[in-house]
Amino acid sequence: MDWANVEAAVRDQIVAFVRRMRVEHADDRIYGAAVHEFYAEAGGVIAWPTIGVASEESLASVVTDRHDADALRWSPADWPWQLDPGEAEDGWAGRVEAAATADGGKRWHAVHDRFERAVARACKAARRTLIDEGVVDREFVAVAMDEAWELIPLSLTRTQVRRHFPELDEEQRAIDRLTALPPAQRVIELIAIADSPTPAPPGAERARAWLRELGAEAVPAILGHLPAAREAWPWAKLLGELGTPTREVVAELDAIAGNGRLGEPDRAWAAAALSRLGRMDLVTARLDRLPLEVAVRGLIAPYTSFRDVGVHEPLDYGPLEAALAEHPALHGPVCNRLAPGSGYCTIDTDEAEAAFAGLASPWAGVRRHAVFVLADTALTPDQRERYDAELHRLATDPDTLVRDAIAVACR
Repeated sequence: MDWANVEAAVRDQIVAFVRRMRVEHADDRIYGAAVHEFYAEAGGVIAWPTIGVASEESLASVVTDRHDADALRWSPADWPWQLDPGEAEDGWAGRVEAAATADGGKRWHAVHDRFERAVARACKAARRTLIDEGVVDREFVAVAMDEAWELIPLSLTRTQVRRHFPELDEEQRAIDRLTALPPAQRVIELIAIADSPTPAPPGAERARAWLRELGAEAVPAILGHLPAAREAWPWAKLLGELGTPTREVVAELDAIAGNGRLGEPDRAWAAAALSRLGRMDLVTARLDRLPLEVAVRGLIAPYTSFRDVGVHEPLDYGPLEAALAEHPALHGPVCNRLAPGSGYCTIDTDEAEAAFAGLASPWAGVRRHAVFVLADTALTPDQRERYDAELHRLATDPDTLVRDAIAVACR
């Protein structure tokens, strides 16, 4: 990719739009431009974003009783001045997408990340150009605003972030403080933040993500915290994501799953975590005594998008097939919860063999799941040829669940 020209295309688009708004609204105090509405589909589409420009006057025009100026100041989707991508920008987006999807999409995430960083750099360059030309004053900022706000600090200086996005600055200062702590103390504070009803910065979601990054190092403190936790299910879920099936972890999760005095969410997430950690056998041993929702959640966990967060075991339909062989009446509920659109796991190319084995499963729910996960996998040419042959074979499957899946996959 010609990343220099991608960056220049974004820069020039911002500059041209701000110049135009300056001409059309000569008396307005233009304070910012935002590149927003980033849209991409992992492994596929990468769209060119939209550009919004705002002045104090245009901001005032969209203020309502429900949303004041402070709430809308950096909500570019609500600004009245918007510029959609044109033919040239769509052409650049197509080239970026082609680069990302080449070689079966193996570099998609790297290319997408570089595209977003090019947009952030373009914002800085556009601001310099506009200030040098006298189109705006030095208080003006141009910022890339993705949904997670991860590009904002890449677009602005630390001083600008502090001024315009103080919540991000507060979050960064909290991260800096936690980073400086000894590891054991850091884990304790992250657990306290994640379990608080009013989490301090950097927030509960970031604290849990940090604990996942720490991996096995965080497990003893999490186990120690569980008896005093406000709810057990977030910690059972996290233990499943950490991927450390120690004897202590497995025993704690098994105890939660089997505790009839606990609520269904606590027990269901504990069962799901056990299965993610490769211990579906413990869930299967309790199936006769578990509520249906807890049982089904425990059986489907390794095959849902829950598996994609954190560390996971390789795809293996064997434990599910063994459980269904002992409890065939659960096949219907499992199929209902593993219906298309429910959120399947994403598998790697080296897990394709396990999915191909699933296509020959005696259980229709497994065959259907395998059809869809293989459809979304970057297969080698040989694997793709084999998959197409399997689709042809399964087109006459005796079960309508599988035949319907084949029809969708072929489309």
